[in-house]
Amino acid sequence: MKELFSLLFTFKFKQLFFEPTTNNVIQFFRYCFVGGIATVVEGASLWLIQHFIFSDSNTVFVYLSQAIAFVLGTVTNFFLSRLFVFQANKKSMKATGEFIVVFIISAVGLLAKEFLLWCFNSKLGIHYMLVWAVSTILVLLWNYVARRLFIYKNK
Repeated sequence: MKELFSLLFTFKFKQLFFEPTTNNVIQFFRYCFVGGIATVVEGASLWLIQHFIFSDSNTVFVYLSQAIAFVLGTVTNFFLSRLFVFQANKKSMKATGEFIVVFIISAVGLLAKEFLLWCFNSKLGIHYMLVWAVSTILVLLWNYVARRLFIYKNK
């Protein structure tokens, strides 16, 4: 935490965002930025798909829209995370293998999001975008921890 604040308060943004690091706090800080970009991609895709492709309020289309948007957000997150977050932790795993593991981890997150959508949108009538926003925060934590444990372990 000390290193993060030191970089922030001394305006060493190149080190903070771009130089390889194995510091978990700095990586999580970066992951939140990368996650924010991926979240915008996912949220915008969800809304656009739901309103312009599946302009029906049928719940089945909301699930499908969320799944498509989730894949778009995950792809964005994968590439940005490789570039900015976990570049110092790359193991010998090839990009395709890493991509498959990321998608397996992300699939668990998608299942959680779909379950929460079913519980809160289908059963309680809470707007799908609000459910998406709350579930995104929970899935962000899952994705980061799972990637640190299964893919980007410190040596």
